This record gives sequence, structure tokens and C-alpha cells, in this order.
Amino acid sequence: MNEELRARLLTWMEEDRRLRSGPVDADAWLAFDSASTVFLREVVAAHGWPTRSLVGEQGATAAWLLARHSPDLSGQREVLALLCALPPGEVSPAHTTFLHDRICIREGRGQRYGTQVQPDGTPFPLEPGDVDERRAAVGLEPLSLYLRHLEH
Repeated sequence: MNEELRARLLTWMEEDRRLRSGPVDADAWLAFDSASTVFLREVVAAHGWPTRSLVGEQGATAAWLLARHSPDLSGQREVLALLCALPPGEVSPAHTTFLHDRICIREGRGQRYGTQVQPDGTPFPLEPGDVDERRAAVGLEPLSLYLRHLEH
């Protein structure tokens, strides 16, 4: 495991969470997200996608969080392709599903898994079909339970 890279990713994730735990500051979020996107591109260019075996579970989660918050839609699409190409076990299926849905919402399409929720607590529009069946196939709980957890 690359401990140095893991530590750097965790530092970025901590700052992301600190920034988002306070009042909404869209300018600060955009500045941070733009800088973290540059950092993540450099990481991927040097090491490939930060997988579980490279940076551990927390490091992989940190990389995914930075990608998820990136303002670069084409970069998010590239990350999704990287995640989908990895061997099973190297990335959490939840990371792939959340990023997929985020991209769908940004593109104005229905989301597949119902992971993206509007400020009023309702999911953004969904693709036709059985969302709970799609969620179960990737190891996610039924949508109604997910939404209940978000209420608390």
C-alpha cells in the first residue's frame, strides 16, 4: 500500500468534509473542487486510479469523494470508465453507482440507482424500471430505506 498517497488523499477528503460541514459557500466549494480535481488528475496520471490495494479502503473512498464533487463532467465520465474497468474488489460498487447517478443528473437524465437526492429529500428523477432491483444488484438497500436514513 502507498501510505504517502493514502495520507494525501485523506487530507483532501478531510478538507472537503470540513468545507461542506459549514454554511454553503458555493465559491469556496468550487475553488476547492477545482483544485482537488487537478490533484486527482495528477494522482491518476502517476498511479492509475487509487484502488483499495493501492491506498486502502479510506484512501479509495477519498479519491471517489473528490471525483464525485468535481466540477469537471468529462473528468467524472473518465473516472467512471476507470472504476468500471477495475477488477472486482478494487473499488466499492457504491462508488460506481453514486458517480453514475451524479453524472446522469448533471446531464439531465434519470438516475439509475436513486442515490442523488434533492434538498426536499426526494430523489432526482429515475430511469424507468425497478430501482430497487437495480439497487439490490449492486448491493444497495431498497430506496425507501436509503431515504429514511437520510432523514436522520
